[in-house]
Amino acid sequence: MSTLSIYLIVLVIILLRMGKEKEIQPSRMWITPALFVWLAYSSISHSLNLTALSFLLYLVCLVVGLGIGAWRGSMDKVRLNPSTGKVTSQSSIGGIIIFMAVMLLRLLVGYWGKEHALVSLSNALLFIPLGSICARRYVIYMKYQRLQGQRRY
Repeated sequence: MSTLSIYLIVLVIILLRMGKEKEIQPSRMWITPALFVWLAYSSISHSLNLTALSFLLYLVCLVVGLGIGAWRGSMDKVRLNPSTGKVTSQSSIGGIIIFMAVMLLRLLVGYWGKEHALVSLSNALLFIPLGSICARRYVIYMKYQRLQGQRRY
């Protein structure tokens, strides 16, 4: 199975889950970030020209992704459902648009980079959604913990 097909499968799964309100299950919050870590690893492992500059580019993109993820997480609606007593979250439209823009940018650079020397940039752009997903999950988890603490009293 090629990296592009795996990438598209993961993207479709994420998009299907992002738009609807769903119960927060802390035990399952690590699955999507783990898929993106594996995707980043498989993409980097196929790259032949790993340099210190490329690792610096990966780090910069990861930091940018963490910032975007924290912003997206702050836009998400996290609430305590009064009828069921469960904590739910729903992505905002802005967060979904930001996520899609970053993912499409990575796909376009990856496609264009096959004919040019942009493979390192294409791999680095994969770290933006990785950081974004990790930071967003962290912000949502912190909101979840806050609501759980309010519910106990």
